[in-house]
Order: sequence, then C-alpha cells, then structure tokens
Amino acid sequence: MAIDWQSRYAVIQKLLGDQSDLVINGEVHPRWIGESSCFWYVRQAPDGREVKVVDARTKEVRTLELGPVWAALEAALETSIDAVHADLGSLDLALGPLRATFEFHGRRWEYLPEKDRLRDCGGGTGASSLHAPDGKTAAFVRDHDLWVRDLTSDDDRQLTNDGEELNAYASPPLAYRASARMRGEAAQGLWSPDSRYFLTLQTDERHVPELPWVDFVPEPGARPAVHPQRTSLPGDSRVTEFRMLALDVSTGRQIEARYPRLSAVRMNDTVFANGLAWWSRDGRTAYFVDIERGEMCAHVVAFDPATGTTEVVFSETSDTSLELGVNVYARTLVTAVPGTDELIWYSERSGRGHLYLYDLTTGALKNAITSGEWQVREVVGVDVERRELHLLAGGITSDEDDPYLRRPCVVSLDGGDVRVLSDEPGDHTVWSPGDFGLVTLHMMSGIDSSRVSGFSPDCRYFVETVSHPGRLPHTVLRNRNGEAVLELEKAQNVGLPEDWEWPEPVTLKAADGETDIFGLLFKPADYDPAQSYPVIDHIYGGPQIQHTPKAPFTDYRETATFLETAAFTRLGAFALILDGRGTAFRERSFRQASYRAAQSASDIDDHIAGIRQLAERYPAMDLSRVGITGFSGGGYATALAVLRRGDFFNVAVAGGGNYDQTLFWHGWGERYHGAFDIEHYRTQAARTYADGLAGKLMLIHGLRDAGCHPAGLFQFTQALIDAEKDFDLVVLPDAGHEMTGYAVRRRLDYFVTHLLGDTPPRGVKMASPFRELLRAKTAANAPGPTAGIRDPLD
Repeated sequence: MAIDWQSRYAVIQKLLGDQSDLVINGEVHPRWIGESSCFWYVRQAPDGREVKVVDARTKEVRTLELGPVWAALEAALETSIDAVHADLGSLDLALGPLRATFEFHGRRWEYLPEKDRLRDCGGGTGASSLHAPDGKTAAFVRDHDLWVRDLTSDDDRQLTNDGEELNAYASPPLAYRASARMRGEAAQGLWSPDSRYFLTLQTDERHVPELPWVDFVPEPGARPAVHPQRTSLPGDSRVTEFRMLALDVSTGRQIEARYPRLSAVRMNDTVFANGLAWWSRDGRTAYFVDIERGEMCAHVVAFDPATGTTEVVFSETSDTSLELGVNVYARTLVTAVPGTDELIWYSERSGRGHLYLYDLTTGALKNAITSGEWQVREVVGVDVERRELHLLAGGITSDEDDPYLRRPCVVSLDGGDVRVLSDEPGDHTVWSPGDFGLVTLHMMSGIDSSRVSGFSPDCRYFVETVSHPGRLPHTVLRNRNGEAVLELEKAQNVGLPEDWEWPEPVTLKAADGETDIFGLLFKPADYDPAQSYPVIDHIYGGPQIQHTPKAPFTDYRETATFLETAAFTRLGAFALILDGRGTAFRERSFRQASYRAAQSASDIDDHIAGIRQLAERYPAMDLSRVGITGFSGGGYATALAVLRRGDFFNVAVAGGGNYDQTLFWHGWGERYHGAFDIEHYRTQAARTYADGLAGKLMLIHGLRDAGCHPAGLFQFTQALIDAEKDFDLVVLPDAGHEMTGYAVRRRLDYFVTHLLGDTPPRGVKMASPFRELLRAKTAANAPGPTAGIRDPLD
C-alpha cells in the first residue's frame, strides 16, 4: 500500500513547529521580588500570556493579566501592537502595591494593575544596563564606550572615550557580540558593593586576523558583501585579549589591573559571562579567574582597585583540559560565598566533578564540600546564615541508574553528608542565573534570564520542575527541607499527535563492552513487530554537551532535540539518540575519552555497538538500512561516520558541520583537541578521511555561517572531489548556523529516497518556525518602521 507522505510530512512540520502549539507550561522561570519570599513567572493562558505572582510564605497566587498592559501601551503610543510576539523588555515586578516596570520601544514604563494606570518613565537604558547596588546609577555600553545613567535625573555621562569596535569596553568578543544582544546579556562588568567602582574589561581584537564570510544574497542590491569578521583560530600567535580594569564612577578614573591580559577561552566568553569575577565583602578587592590559553591551568587573582596591584591567590593545573563547570556554554560553578571571603571552587581532581571551599585571604583549601561517585551539576544557591549549599547532583540516587538525572540537594559548606531534597523519579530542574537552558529565554520572551532563579533570596524556598522523557513535566514549590508547598503548573498537551508515543530510555554497553551508555529509542509511528524498519541515528559529536534529552518540554533546547528525533519516526523508522564516550556531564574519564581526539567525541563505535544491541531486542530493526544525521557537531560526527564506518551507515545527512577545528574558534579546538600542530590537527579533519566515503552522503550548510565557517565545508568537499567520491550538496545562501525549512525537507526527502527506497512527496514546503518566530518578535519589538529588518539569525 502506498504511503501518504504528504500527511506524514504535515505531522513532522507540526512537531518541528512552535513548541507552545504542542505542550504549554512545561517551562517555569521564577523571578523573585526583591529579598522577599514572593516570585513571579509567565505562563500560557487560553487567551494569551499572563503573569502569576506567588507568595511562597502564604501560598497566595495572584494573576497579572497582560491584555490591559498592551491596551494601555497602544493608547499611549497611538499604534497597534502585535501582542502575540511583542515582549515587555526587562520586565520586573514590585510589591506594595503590585506594579510592573518594563521597557518597550526604547522607553521605560510603569504599570499599576489595581488602577489600570500606565506611566511613561522616560528613556530606557535597554536590557543591557547594569544597575548599581544603591539603585541610583546604571552602567551601559554606547558606541563601544562605557556610560552611566543617573536613574533619578535620567542624565547620561560618558566614562570612557577611546572605545572602538575592535577595542570595546564592557563587551564580549565580536564573535559573540550579536548573540549576546539577542540573549539580552548585560554590559560586561560588576559594581562594587558600595557602588563606587565598576569592574569591567576592554576587549582587544585589533591584532586578530580576519576570517571573512560572504553574503551572496545581500538586501538590497546584488553585489556580494564581504564581512571581515575577526576570529582567533588554533595556532594563532595571539588571540582575543581582555584588559581588566576598574573605573571610579564618580571621577571616571581608570585603574588597570597590573596583570597580563587575559586570553579569550571557554567559547570566547568573558570572565563576567562565565561567573569568574566577584568583589570581596568590603569592596576593597576585586577577584577574577585567569584561565590560561589551552585551558589546562587556572589562577584566582586578587585585584586592588585603588592601586592596580594584583596577586595570585591560588592556582589549579591539569594534564588535560581543566573544567570549572559541566557546560562550556554556561556559567562556571565557581561561586563566591556572599558576605565572607570564601570561594566555592569546582574541580575534577578526584575523577568526579565536586566542590571545594577555599579561603581567599590565604588561598588555602579549607575542605572538600562534596565527594562521592556522582557529579555536581549546578550550584543553585548559598545559604550563608546556615552555611549550607544548595545544588543539583547527577547520579546521586541508587533508585535510578541514569547518571545524568539531577536531584536537588543540600550540604554544609564545611562538608559532610549530602541530603537529597526531592525523591520523585525523573530529572529535576532548578534554574540558576546563566544556566545553559536559559540561553533562548530572552529571545523567546524578552525576560532577563540573568535574574531567573529557582532558589529564593531568603534561602527558604525553591522551585523545581520534574521531567521525564516518558511523560509531561510538572513544577512544584518546595521549602528548604524539600517539603512540597504548592504545585504551580502541570504541563498540558495541546497539540501532540493523537498517536503520540513516548520514547524508551535505554541503557547499553559501549564498544569496550564495559562502559554504560544512555539514550532514547523512538519506535516507528506505525510500529508493527512483524515488519522491518530502518534505523536513523540522531547524533551530536561535540565533547562539550550531553545530547540525549532528559527534560523535554522543560528546557527549550532539549525539547527541540527531542521533537526532532521523534519526527524521524514519522518516516517509518526507528530513531535513536545516544551519548557515547567522550561527551559531557559524566565522570572525568568518560568525558576525557575524546581529549586530543575530537573526531572520537560520542564515539561512533559506541553508537554501532548500541544499535546492534537494540536490534537483538527489536528484530524489526533492519541493520542493512541504517541512516545517521546531525547538525553542527552532529554534522561533523555524521560525516566522519559515513567516511570511517560506511560499512555500517548507508545514508548520512550532515548539517552545518565544523569539519575541521583548524577553522573553528581557537578556544574550542585547543580546549578539546589540544595545542595546535599540523599533523595532529589533520587527525580530526573530515577531509583527511575523504577516501573512505561509502554510501550516500548529503551535506547541508548555510553560507552565512560565521561559526562553522563555509571554508571548512568547501575544503572537505574539494577533498571528496579529489578522491572521485560522489556526494550531494545543499548550500543555503541566506542561512546562518541553522537548518531552514528547505533544509529540513531536503533531509527528509533524502532518507525517503535512499533509506526507505520510496519517492518523496512533491510540492511540500516546510516552514522555518524558529526563524519566522524570531523575525516576528524582532519586528514586534522594534520601535518605528520595521521594513528592511534582516533576519535575526544573520
């Protein structure tokens, strides 16, 4: 019987569309109000978004309807507003009486819901401003210089005057500058406790070579435009550098730290984005962490802003890459203890990621805070009064064998037993500022993700969302002892397919026959054990993250991965997502299995071993028809799989791959593949293995991809051409680092044709929901005319 591919593609389009069309209220992002036990969050209501205000102490829940706010703004601005896509930037709530402050179209506003009154508070500094502790001043960047605004008079004052694009104050490197704005990140810096000094940096990229990319479809016009972006690559003699300094805000005097300039590391982030800078309790000393280039050594540095003198407090070295956190995209787990001169330091020195307490006055190690055969995953909050640390631990309970599953715990800063606070099976999310899962929050809602926290400032409550790949999540408010106070949300299914089936969590053995590896298996949508089905392996080959979703419909990124994998089952295939050796969030030996061997991250032999074990459980798996696909690091791994193990993988679709780390950011290549050497780096380049191509390979790449540069793609394809290998190539002239709707459809067509041996449907147009949503939000939030707005992903 002929397959109705049109209908199947339609279901796939829905799965890959707006997540809120499928499940709502799985994500809860608390924002606490001052130092109180009250917080608020945004949720989806039947008629749009609304704000819930919760008093954790009294259990009172109030609702702030946003409809009247939009109506008042329309009246004040005398224009219509797209309330579906528009956001209230820097939204914040205060009590006594309840009032909302926010920025919209370049101005600050205050709304009093009890009186339905809107007040124009004047020009806004933007979401990227940092308010001083005394509440009188805000620091922000304008034209690459640092400015401050008097929040009482609205007067602006320029503090620096020599900033320029390639030598900018309080700004991340150019490679991250646009995405930092998209994420709503603040100016790079920290106010001293007394609001006298602003600790910041100047980002110097004047010496960094260009790695240009070409816009072949410019708007307007036809002449291609060359974008001469500056990018540090492995082996460059100098890379992006940061000059650390403090500014006396009252006088404008600069005090530069008498310390060598810091090299950009950890994906080009600054010490402020990484949480690696803080002030002493008396405000007389600023601290920052210098991670040396190559990321095998880190120094904690004390800086006197009065004199500029510095001193190394203590250091840690490693014979491989030194990790100060579990996720290179997120803030580190280094945490200054508020009100004391102590530092919580993350280290893998025991073979597991644990926390240690240091005395900053002497640099001495006071004690290990945690230990054991499990991982610290996140630091949630510090209760100074009780000298307790709240954290998320991975693999700490014996009732679940999955080491990736997190539980909220509490432990004394002075060490001792760790107490698990919530024993419900599943993965537990307690948000903390800078969490990787919050990267898209500002883009999707306008909310300042740096203020999101699941842990209350008075240390009495926390908000957790419990997720599982086999059911919808729910969110609970608990007290500090783990006792449930209030159920806040149960995620609702509003659009999953009627025949939706949850995946099966699987535990398998790696290719060594000993190491446990974990994944999710999605069965074909029309599964019949008596039939035969191909397999599609959805891979990510980067050592910096875990790929298998543990918190679908709670974490936006994990949800996207989860649904993308589920979509492959609509083709009539088993779909597998798996984390092989050499990837993150596990013990050090597991993670470091790919060190100096980037080509082995999420070991492809582990994937083959896992698929063969699954075929023994499910004879309906046809191992003569195995496909593989992935994007970015997954595109790289996909290409290597079909080049090196074409005996197993028949069909491969690689999207946006970083096919040669020689052309990728120095901080990534040197961190994971080691110091640059021509012969050594040749071992990881996809082009090195071009002679081994067997089976069908499609490469998809955006020509505006400034991260995984098109040069890597073309050098790889030239090697395939030189080796007389046939392959298929889809270039996307107007796309960046993304899979557009066209790319998604071409990948589906490729699997239908070459893995299922059928003819794909004609005339199907797949939308690009994420791209279209961002474009709509950009237009809705832009003051004035919106004609000519370029794609926010450019």
